Amino acid sequence: MKQSVLGMWFLLLLGMLFGSEAVARYTSYAFVGIALVHVVEFLLKKNVLAKAGGSLGQHFLQVMIYGIFHWKPLEDQQASATSEGS
Repeated sequence: MKQSVLGMWFLLLLGMLFGSEAVARYTSYAFVGIALVHVVEFLLKKNVLAKAGGSLGQHFLQVMIYGIFHWKPLEDQQASATSEGS
């Protein structure tokens, strides 16, 4: 799954660099839009990432690249640990 996300980023980059003017414009909009969504996603899930341990900087990079595919397994793991502890 993560490979498909990297593929999408790569295709957007190709579109921005080598596409026609219209393609470059729309892929740039998509790139910026996705990046903004990931920043908001990081801010909303910062507590989950902090509880997971490790560097928040590393978590930020992972969220910027992979988004939900990074933080959702961590959130599920924390939820199952909480339910087992109850």
